[in-house]
Amino acid sequence: MEKRKLSTSQNWAVWLPEILSNYNPDSIRYFLTMNAPENRDTDFSWREFIYSHNSELLGAFGNFVNRTLKFIEKSFESTIPQGVIDEQMEGDTEKAYDVVGSLIERGQMKKALETNFEYIRKANKYFDEQKPWVLVKEDVDECKNVLATCTFIIQNLAQLLEPFLPFATQQVKDILKLKESTWTIQRHLPTKIGNVYPLFERIDVNQIDKEIEKLYGRSITT
Repeated sequence: MEKRKLSTSQNWAVWLPEILSNYNPDSIRYFLTMNAPENRDTDFSWREFIYSHNSELLGAFGNFVNRTLKFIEKSFESTIPQGVIDEQMEGDTEKAYDVVGSLIERGQMKKALETNFEYIRKANKYFDEQKPWVLVKEDVDECKNVLATCTFIIQNLAQLLEPFLPFATQQVKDILKLKESTWTIQRHLPTKIGNVYPLFERIDVNQIDKEIEKLYGRSITT
């Protein structure tokens, strides 16, 4: 931990009740899965923990969900457009189920989670390239297709990420009013969304120094 051998007797450790009271449980699950010592020893770093939350959970997954659903909320009065799903993204979704499912069965959780976030990065790229904020003014029908595709991705992410991020995916299911939970591609889009709110909040990077100072303080007093 922080480049020093973990020691509970010297208080050089992360205590579960404390970290759970201060941070999102999905952030902890994500970081430990991505840094689990599957084949070698690993290091717990507060810097890496907080940066992974801000860049991956908030910046990649949370951002994609929030900007898609907020756009629908604002531009289509919370009614999900029933458009044509992009063939490439539909194919990538089918592939994600096959690959992620196979990796989970083999106990390769880190690779499974990495595969999910590769899919999320493709989804963000798709949103950026399609520019729905432009289409809504110039081509409403195509804008509906893009938003239908993004909603399709989100509802499938709620399935694909459930083994890793059960709390955030349940929030997504609540917003989209989804009930079914099966490991198979979901093609039928919901019609309305509930109140949209951020899945994750940004953690102030100053918290890194605070956590390290706290760690050294506990170790010294011991």
